[in-house]
Amino acid sequence: MKYIFAFIFLLFSLCSYSQNGNDLSQKELSSLEAEHLNHFGVATGPVYIINESEVAPGIHLHYMRLMEFGNAHFGIGLGLEAIFDEHRHYATSINFSYLPIHALTFTVAPGIQFAPESEDFTTHFEVVYEFEIGELHIGPVAEYAWSPNDAHAMLGLHIGCGF
Repeated sequence: MKYIFAFIFLLFSLCSYSQNGNDLSQKELSSLEAEHLNHFGVATGPVYIINESEVAPGIHLHYMRLMEFGNAHFGIGLGLEAIFDEHRHYATSINFSYLPIHALTFTVAPGIQFAPESEDFTTHFEVVYEFEIGELHIGPVAEYAWSPNDAHAMLGLHIGCGF
């Protein structure tokens, strides 16, 4: 777990440093987001299942609608997650996102986790830093999810598109 937190801290530090000379004005940011008010993304990577000390492949799909309130940018949307291990489980969530800068997204996603043995409340925490390549958004993602019977973390790749 300490490695995950160290990675997230390093990611935030690098993102902050890389933005020092590349800040967009508020007018430029608003015009960029006006072109992409909707976002669809896929995050995938190895998922460390903490209670079982195992690693399994996982995928997280999400749709987000971007909004602007004053100088702040937010998103709301839906998420679906699947982890493919011997105790396969799925989760659905409502995603609430904050974008402090155009390329960096913090998301909190409360929802329901469906496992063979139970259905539980779950909360996902996610951070994504995206690089735009044409219409595609590509970058690293870090996720942590908690439910009463499960906790897991993922470091992986996010690929998305705005429309």
